[in-house]
Amino acid sequence: MNTGSTMNQKEKAMGFAYVLILFLVITSACCVMLFLYNSNYNELKQKDFIVSKVSRSSEYRDAQKKAEPTINLLYEKIAGYDPGVNAVYEEDNIKFLINELRDIYEKHPLDTRYKSFMHVANFYYMWYADKKTMWTLTTNVLQFTKDLEECELGLSNKKDDFSKLRR
Repeated sequence: MNTGSTMNQKEKAMGFAYVLILFLVITSACCVMLFLYNSNYNELKQKDFIVSKVSRSSEYRDAQKKAEPTINLLYEKIAGYDPGVNAVYEEDNIKFLINELRDIYEKHPLDTRYKSFMHVANFYYMWYADKKTMWTLTTNVLQFTKDLEECELGLSNKKDDFSKLRR
């Protein structure tokens, strides 16, 4: 007689299902621990971020190198600018170069490093405008001084004429 040593078909199926479920749960728990909490996986994300950051830094350096001749030329133009000479093409050229620097910032408005191009453009525009204003004020002061001297001369002549008439 064979008692208790053999399992029937239902018990075998239940045992197989139990082992299969246990295997799937343990395998999925191991996969979660390996892939989600693995530091190398997070490092790969960080590496990608660092690589993109370095590439953006190199793009910024390239933009600086491309803008350097423009900045140097703009400096020379404004330093040599004489508002007394009526040269509209000089003013237009200076304004064009200033707008070129502003365009570099406007192409990358979200990257704060590019704001330096806007600041440089604003600085050069202020220098250019101040140079024009200073020339205008100096010219006005010279004209007013000349007018004052003529007025004083005319007044002294009138005083002399008046004193001659009184005698």
